[in-house]
Amino acid sequence: PVFNHYFITAYADKAAHLAAGGLPPWVPTGHTFKVWGEPDQGITNVCRFFSETFAPRSSHFYSNNPVECPGLSAGGVWQLESSAAFFMMPTATGSCPSGTMPLYRLYNDGKSGAPNHRYTIHTAVRTTMIAAGWLPEGMGPDGVFACVPLAGTAPPPPPNASAFQVEVTGYVNTLLNLASGDV
Repeated sequence: PVFNHYFITAYADKAAHLAAGGLPPWVPTGHTFKVWGEPDQGITNVCRFFSETFAPRSSHFYSNNPVECPGLSAGGVWQLESSAAFFMMPTATGSCPSGTMPLYRLYNDGKSGAPNHRYTIHTAVRTTMIAAGWLPEGMGPDGVFACVPLAGTAPPPPPNASAFQVEVTGYVNTLLNLASGDV
């Protein structure tokens, strides 16, 4: 891992390109989470931003905050790529209703010379990132960023890997991996 940065996408073509190795040095973590494909009652749009200001550590940023989205658009650092990249349920208290689960957003606080966020449904990943100095961003005592449908996945083991590769890949997927290819 070169940057210790993370990327997520809900776009199948970008996820396939990433999984095929087409975006080095990015590699998939294998972690996924579900989102909604359209708005509904209590389900809000997520804005997708991109910035080359910190090149070569260019970064994407996602927000479901109706105040944050226009503020980032007007700031000149972040380009709005989509005002409806996908949809999720905001939470004012950090609690998620039945049928949903917490999504955590962690911020690297600009370490490595560029801002980056990691989004995860896994409490173990959240705990590891916080121990590495990343800051939780969200509501309630656990810093829940949003609520998403149940059924995310854990990373798969690498195909035809030795025990050493499985151990190293597991460590990399948990701590240092650069990209999450699926949302």
